[in-house]
Amino acid sequence: MNAKTVVRILSALLLATALLWGALAARSGFVGLESDARIGPPVDDGWSAQKKFIEVRGTPIAYVDSGEGKPLLLLHGCPFSSVVWKNVAPLLPGRRLLAPDLLGLGDTRVTLSDDYRLPREAEMVLGFLDALGIDAIDVVGSDHGGATLQLLLAEHPERVKLAVLTNAEAYDAWPSAPERPYLEAVTNPLLSPLFHLALSVTAVRREVFDIAVHSPDALTDETLAAFVEAHTSSPARWQRLVRFYRWQLDPAHPQVTLAAVPGLRAFHRPVLILWGEADGNFGRAIAERLAGDLPNSRLQWVADAGHLPMLEAPDAYAAALNTFLAEGSAP
Repeated sequence: MNAKTVVRILSALLLATALLWGALAARSGFVGLESDARIGPPVDDGWSAQKKFIEVRGTPIAYVDSGEGKPLLLLHGCPFSSVVWKNVAPLLPGRRLLAPDLLGLGDTRVTLSDDYRLPREAEMVLGFLDALGIDAIDVVGSDHGGATLQLLLAEHPERVKLAVLTNAEAYDAWPSAPERPYLEAVTNPLLSPLFHLALSVTAVRREVFDIAVHSPDALTDETLAAFVEAHTSSPARWQRLVRFYRWQLDPAHPQVTLAAVPGLRAFHRPVLILWGEADGNFGRAIAERLAGDLPNSRLQWVADAGHLPMLEAPDAYAAALNTFLAEGSAP
């Protein structure tokens, strides 16, 4: 084989690779999207069909409003949506459950020029409560929702009656080491289109999300599809995740929760730190540190559960939550 033939073969391979990457880049939104593109209709995950929308500061916020009784606000984490509450919701009787999708996640209809950082999340939650006519409320926050809750405790304590923190981003200890490689893959312009394609394979989905649970059996194919398709079902959704994760990787972003610590120390209403004991992302040290910084707190472990105890151990999680809410709201 002469040199010209080798050059032609290599050129053809490079061209084919470039064309393939270009097609994947278009499919994942790296080309052809406007900054004002808005996330489309809810995904079909068996949970989102019941979502309503309410406008908060010009953004249609997707949320589930179920049950009757005293309202309870449920704030999910990332890269999830309010679907993480699906297993525990039926186990919380006598409560009106309000579960919004946070900015940049789930079915909330942000644009690709909106700000999804934590201060905006806290503002959105306050606006959401205002739009529903709710002054103060009991709040449960998991992961990124837990970080949002910490900002509320520190800056708007009058809006929170009782608080529950579950495996939350806290201090400057996020994102976690296990999740960081995935965040970097999503935000890398060369790798991101390939990762988007890889997530169509169930085995890849399972490998990615296994870091969130103690037992892999807790993640059904249906649950994995709900997690992934919220980000991959349209190019705009994937670019929203890219934008969200770039902020997660910004070293300045975790400083927001670190700066909230003096406010946590001044919050004197009851707080339950309800923590999946086997969490490999945000482990025991963070839970114990929060217990030390919140003066009226109680730390309770959920055994045999990882980062998503409400999904993995709903019975134990609901039992602890119901007990705390009943005791905390008693005269």
